Amino acid sequence: MSGEPSQPNNPEQPPQKKGLSNGVYFKIMGYLLTAGWVGIILAASGGDSSHPLFDYIFVVPLAGWIIGMLVARVIAKKSGADRP
Repeated sequence: MSGEPSQPNNPEQPPQKKGLSNGVYFKIMGYLLTAGWVGIILAASGGDSSHPLFDYIFVVPLAGWIIGMLVARVIAKKSGADRP
């Protein structure tokens, strides 16, 4: 009771980081781009599966997801971040 404020037993911890991780942002962007691409192809082809653009309805999003995963891996290695 010397008049000094009591110190907590636990040392002060850094504040918790609030918000989404980079991985979640990549997933959200991938979902939005995929949905947008499929919508554009369906609108341009009129839903006709014999239309030439319809051949790319799944190939382009698949390539985008693979490239996105590679970019995310490179960014994670450069920043030294752990997996989310």
